[in-house]
Amino acid sequence: MKKITRMTSVLLMLLFLTVNVFAQQRGQQQQQQQQQQQEQQMQQQMQQHMQQMQQMMQRMNRLQERTYAMNQDMNRRMQQTQNEQLRNQFQNMHRFGEQLGLTIGNMKNAAQQCNLMLQDRDMIQDRDMQRDMDRLRLHLNDMTGQAEDALQTMDQIRDRLRDQDRIHQSN
Repeated sequence: MKKITRMTSVLLMLLFLTVNVFAQQRGQQQQQQQQQQQEQQMQQQMQQHMQQMQQMMQRMNRLQERTYAMNQDMNRRMQQTQNEQLRNQFQNMHRFGEQLGLTIGNMKNAAQQCNLMLQDRDMIQDRDMQRDMDRLRLHLNDMTGQAEDALQTMDQIRDRLRDQDRIHQSN
């Protein structure tokens, strides 16, 4: 009877140890799967952020090109107009356009730096840091939209000045 009790105790201990080992293995597997899922999510987010940053950079490039073309047009019109007041207005718009172009260039540099930080795995592993980096990216995107709006407004002002110049030339 003692032998049976001992054997039962030994079997129960072995069974307990086996269950415990399996449970640990299962827990480790689940933890590895969670880590893999988190890594995949991080990679997907990084790819999405990279794509968004690339689109923003393309928008900034187009803004720079539009600003440059507008400044060339303002400079040409400033030199061609016979009206002193309009010449001064074209000159002021030209100067403003130059400053806007510089601002867009600085924004583009800031976006490139932000992009580098978004690619730094150490920086974005921290959830708070990742959230702050996302906020920076969103702010840059908003600023790009505001620069687009400013350029559109400049287009409207330039069109009005051109119309005024045509009226002066026809009189």
